Amino acid sequence: MAARETKPNGKSQLIRDLKNGEFATLYIISGEESYMKEYYLRQLRQKVVDETFADFNLIEFEGKGLTPEMLTEAIDSYPAMADKKLIIVKDFDLFKPPAGFADVLPSVLGDLPEYVCLVFYYDVLDGKPDKRTKLYKTLEKHACFAEFAHAEEQELVAWLERRAKALGCMIEPGDASYMIFLCGNSMTNLAGEMEKAAAHTTTGVIKRYNIDAVCSPVLDAVVFDLTDAVTAGRFDRAVALVGELLAQKNNEVMIFTAITRHIQRLYAAKLCAENRSGEKQLMEMIGSKSPYYARQIQNAARRVPLSWLRKAASLCAETDAALKGGAADRQKQIELTLLTMAAELKGEKK
Repeated sequence: MAARETKPNGKSQLIRDLKNGEFATLYIISGEESYMKEYYLRQLRQKVVDETFADFNLIEFEGKGLTPEMLTEAIDSYPAMADKKLIIVKDFDLFKPPAGFADVLPSVLGDLPEYVCLVFYYDVLDGKPDKRTKLYKTLEKHACFAEFAHAEEQELVAWLERRAKALGCMIEPGDASYMIFLCGNSMTNLAGEMEKAAAHTTTGVIKRYNIDAVCSPVLDAVVFDLTDAVTAGRFDRAVALVGELLAQKNNEVMIFTAITRHIQRLYAAKLCAENRSGEKQLMEMIGSKSPYYARQIQNAARRVPLSWLRKAASLCAETDAALKGGAADRQKQIELTLLTMAAELKGEKK
């Protein structure tokens, strides 16, 4: 079989294949954006397999229980009353396979019959390829790697506008950006939050107050509010938010890691402002794709002095070590650190 031409963008190739109805013999679908991964897997099921003969031409395996014999038998059997059959293997580690697969995979995956469309789909495992392996060289020639990362903010805003329209509502770009800030950039999560906000509005227009009323904030958004409470001298509010996060089954180390990360981002924003660096550079420094989030960080950083941020970062490092070292009362340790931060800031402002 002639080797399939390597495509620079496997995601685009998969989309083109679905549009044209001409399918590769091997796809590897991975990435952090579950919504898009699931959507395109459904599309493959619909386009490759005739529902009438799905019992014969659609075979699905969980990677944990897969054996070499099961895989080769599925590949070698011809489709029934169709030109193609679809084989889906979920969460199988191609680059650290179970015993018995090491010698089989390169030869099998390097010479798949034209009637097969084989998909390795990653949900729990990340599916990132190990380019050092012999198998990767085979896959590079024959596989379409379709990786779905979280979308950029501009793309998500446009998508939320379409989702709102489909639900009989509308949302302004600024309010859509706020929803992303509050609820995170997972399209799966945003789809559910949009439905809640659409059900809450009585005007047909989703506003920020609708979002605040019914949407569930992600950890980073709560920590943003928590840190704002500390810098505004509202210590009781900060402590209450810590309690709420713990009640939601977030552990103390996870919560404080988010607090530390937020302080580090404020510090980065402050340094960027002093060096007159732009928004793009700040986004790179804090590891965010969201201009809206970057602007919120910039605004928050303006309200605190650089000297306080240095002290806060040092306190965070000390508390992080104490929490990971087995502090007796982790919640009290976090609260004490927040109180110390608040006291330090009050002293700075005198």
